[in-house]
Amino acid sequence: MRDFTVLVTEAARGDETAFTELVSRFEKYVRSEAGKRIRDEAKAEDLTQEVFLETWKVLPNLRQPEALPFLLRRLVVKHSDRILRRKDLISGEFRPEIAVSSNSDPNEDLWRKEVLQALEELPSEERELLNLRYFGELSYEEISERTGISGGNLKNRLRRSKELLRRNLLTKSDRKEWLEVLHKPMAIAS
Repeated sequence: MRDFTVLVTEAARGDETAFTELVSRFEKYVRSEAGKRIRDEAKAEDLTQEVFLETWKVLPNLRQPEALPFLLRRLVVKHSDRILRRKDLISGEFRPEIAVSSNSDPNEDLWRKEVLQALEELPSEERELLNLRYFGELSYEEISERTGISGGNLKNRLRRSKELLRRNLLTKSDRKEWLEVLHKPMAIAS
């Protein structure tokens, strides 16, 4: 049995046989780590495949072959966090209590609750875009990939969604109070 560092070096040069052997050696480890993080066997299997696909792409850039287990662990964390973040957003259970801090002053809590309520009253498409961008902290590219909306169109739709949220907030509260913070309502809510 060859040392895995030799296999990493060969796989980094494009040797598919060496990479296949690496996958067979580390697959159980990656699946186990994925299972611990996302607690869903089917998704853990998908995540394992994603990790090895990305490993194949980045392997030529790996400077130290002995760092492969650390690379695999980092990719498991990266992909599992993405899956868990999407799971929370897709579930449709937007939980305002996550965004409301118990340590803040009552006025700030009231502000956050009103923003979250106004967000909940938006049409589902606009609410989803704002949730993905501000609460899910996804990049424009990730949102575009998830929703199928192109980059420029996505930015315009996010801008319109924020404007709808602002209008909704203005109709619910004293105008003077909202005018001071209209330029960044999501930053205060998150």
